[in-house]
Amino acid sequence: MRDDRDCHLDLPMPVALIAPSGTIEALNAAARRELPQPEGASEGAPLEALYAAQSAEWLRALAAGGELPARPVAVWLREREETEQAMMAAVARRAGGGISVFHTALDGAALRLPGEILERVEILSQMIGAASDACWCIEFLEPVDVARPEAEIVDQVFRNASRWRACNAAMAELYDVPADQDFNTQPVTRYFPETAVNRAMIHDLVRAGYRLDGAQAIDQRHDGTPMLVENDFRALIREGQLVRLWGTTRDIGPSRAREQALSSEAEVMRDILGAAPDPVFVLSEEGTVLAANPATQRAFGDDQILGQPLEGFVSTRHAREALVAAALSESEAEVELTLGAGAVWRMRAAAMPGAPGRYVVTARRKARRRPRAGAGAEVQA
Repeated sequence: MRDDRDCHLDLPMPVALIAPSGTIEALNAAARRELPQPEGASEGAPLEALYAAQSAEWLRALAAGGELPARPVAVWLREREETEQAMMAAVARRAGGGISVFHTALDGAALRLPGEILERVEILSQMIGAASDACWCIEFLEPVDVARPEAEIVDQVFRNASRWRACNAAMAELYDVPADQDFNTQPVTRYFPETAVNRAMIHDLVRAGYRLDGAQAIDQRHDGTPMLVENDFRALIREGQLVRLWGTTRDIGPSRAREQALSSEAEVMRDILGAAPDPVFVLSEEGTVLAANPATQRAFGDDQILGQPLEGFVSTRHAREALVAAALSESEAEVELTLGAGAVWRMRAAAMPGAPGRYVVTARRKARRRPRAGAGAEVQA
């Protein structure tokens, strides 16, 4: 006499046999043909190899003896491109232990929803899964009472039971989660710890009405390394209870380090230029003075030189063209220019690295010729 295992595996619909231990025991031919098959979804593999984290957790509880649903339930299966596919699943307990899961296509009739809504759900799921931005969702198993005082709300956000939901592959990559682990099964506090900085961010979120962009926090990577991030927050509140937070996260540590380095470098350059005895100024492509050190203003006798065109204090015709041509030719030759007061200055121009159309000009005053000794003196007989 054939047992239920063989009978179930012979069915023309996709069937997965799940052992009491919560592993994949067998897949029938239809399952291998019609179910999305990520790498590693074979006999003996954990349920997470085939199902999304929440679906795998639910099926594992059923296989261990949990109460079976009376009607088919939607489950999510993994796909190769880090996306998920929804199907309906009917579950039956097997005589030898474990369960059989019978899969059917998810349609509007099954959930009593219009087909357009299901299509939108599928599209959004695929978009989030394939997105390069780190997308996340925190679901509160103990909803947060938003009617409480602000400090108590913040306490509940960090201390009420919660879990990750539908976080995508980019989120796992950002937090350096090992490839053999699922971000969605990790504790929320592992990556989003309760710290003074993070509490201040949640205070800002509450004051902003649970919609906040560009909120900075200090999270932790999988190995515990701190990481400066920027979050965009959205929330689902039902009947005065915060049920979910979701949004996107960006690692801004590298950009912040670059900003600090550039700021420090700029400060050093200002100190150096401020102490330089010769005029140094920055000229735009159009010939406008964009920046100048104090020596420039002293030498050219104009405290309002910033923003002025070069022709405003240089009388030599085509002065801008001469300086730009010298900069573009990378010539170290000096260009002699006459100021409005008649003084002659020798100027050298160079293109600014990484700033097209801007030129650094250094200047030194041309020395006057001294008259020869005795020139013009009366000759005595």
